[in-house]
Amino acid sequence: MTIIRALIVRVLSIRGDTKLDQVTDPSYRLGLRLAEVSRLWRLALDARLRPLGLSTARWVALVNLAAHPEGMTQNALALRVGIKGPTLVRQLDQLEADGWVERRDSPHDRRVKLVFLTPKAKPALKSISAVGRRLRAELLEGVDEAEIHACIALLDHLKERLRPLESAAEAPTLAKAG
Repeated sequence: MTIIRALIVRVLSIRGDTKLDQVTDPSYRLGLRLAEVSRLWRLALDARLRPLGLSTARWVALVNLAAHPEGMTQNALALRVGIKGPTLVRQLDQLEADGWVERRDSPHDRRVKLVFLTPKAKPALKSISAVGRRLRAELLEGVDEAEIHACIALLDHLKERLRPLESAAEAPTLAKAG
């Protein structure tokens, strides 16, 4: 523990300050750090994708569509991307206007639209992938592979714990829609 941190802990404990948890509890700092790193990583990726006419949000939609060449419904894509339907519709409108995706009527249900990548998007995905690969290499330079695996394991554990909470949080929304 650094001298400054030790002094802060000592002063806060003498005062009986609740901020002591914020200094000493690693799980508190983990949540804050996770949010901060996620935001900064997205900003860095957005800056590098901008010359390609893309953003992180648009990239996520394209990558998910690339994994489903048979097309995806807008609802399925919204769930995979983790955004609400109306937000996705605006993104798809922009992606379609820029020639990255196209929407087609479903052959099984005329109320449903399927979203597909266009031929323009397929080669661009290689450029997008290269941008992401370079950023990851730059950010993770000097980080031991074992640390990366440990971090992934922790994040996977948290993700599994959060999945049921995600479903519970969506339940009121789904009940209103039905």
